[in-house]
Amino acid sequence: MKLTEALKYLITESASYQTVSDAIKGRQVLVIYYDGDEPGGKGMRVIEPVCLGETKAGNMALRAWDYEGASHTAYIGKQPLPGWRLFRLDKIISLTLAGYVFNEPRPGYNFSGDKSMTKIYINAKFDGVKPPEGEVGAQPQAQPEAPKQPTTSWINKIKDKFTNFFSKFKK
Repeated sequence: MKLTEALKYLITESASYQTVSDAIKGRQVLVIYYDGDEPGGKGMRVIEPVCLGETKAGNMALRAWDYEGASHTAYIGKQPLPGWRLFRLDKIISLTLAGYVFNEPRPGYNFSGDKSMTKIYINAKFDGVKPPEGEVGAQPQAQPEAPKQPTTSWINKIKDKFTNFFSKFKK
């Protein structure tokens, strides 16, 4: 195996089932670098992950609210951002926690799963109560809640924080 293939495998491994599942349980905002369709779909995105499952095509996928970032469907004018997106896990080159949590579903959230998926492994729970400290999905007190109406400056602040980290994935 070539070194670049080995590195790609290790980097892709960071978007593992467990990592994404924990982010959904903890309702943690993520910053991802996604290898999406071109034009316009490859790059950094700020997302709220809510559902992990298997698509009709048999791919493991993540349903998330995409605040802003590289988006093929937004680029070609089909689905403006912010909005719901489906991300194949094998196309998430890297991900990291943004340092924020979200506690309310976005408009159109499907509490029973995702119609694009044949199997649902985990779906975010919004019961109006934050998980107690120390339990699965509990958030450290230091993580602020994402704004209900994120502003461009808030999104840019997150993107700026991670731009250097993700610059190594640009070709």
